[in-house]
Amino acid sequence: MVIVGVDLADQQTSGLSSRLKACSSALGIIFIVQPTGGLDVREIQTLDVDGLFLDGISHRFLIECVNAVAAGKKWIDNKIVQQLLMPGSQPQPMSRLTGRETEIADLVSRGLRNKAIAQRLHVSEGTVKMHLHHVYEKLHLGSRAELAWVSHGKGLPLPGTGLL
Repeated sequence: MVIVGVDLADQQTSGLSSRLKACSSALGIIFIVQPTGGLDVREIQTLDVDGLFLDGISHRFLIECVNAVAAGKKWIDNKIVQQLLMPGSQPQPMSRLTGRETEIADLVSRGLRNKAIAQRLHVSEGTVKMHLHHVYEKLHLGSRAELAWVSHGKGLPLPGTGLL
């Protein structure tokens, strides 16, 4: 298995997977790309990789990707799929978060308490609180309820704030 960070603007990126597979046809290839937007389906298809995700993905999703590719499956980051399905759309507020912040925000929005999140992610409760503080700052939120709204509100304005 090979995991490579690539620049989609680099002309040699599209042929890289072919060159790697020439070394071993059984090789699983995963590309990490920068979240620059402007991805299109043709560009993704020319990469001919087994796994594809945006830089900053959480460790949980990285492991999920590696396991899928090791099992002979294809895996693509949901954020890339969203960019492909909704080109030119406004970046969603959650896209400002790091992988770990996104993971914690998702667990909070599903109703988990800090202690349960800490146990699930094998970190301290203080670490969860620190990440959650960063999430609130980046998204200009003041509560868990607002975070749940932004996480699952599908781009609807947050009542009384105008925040998407």
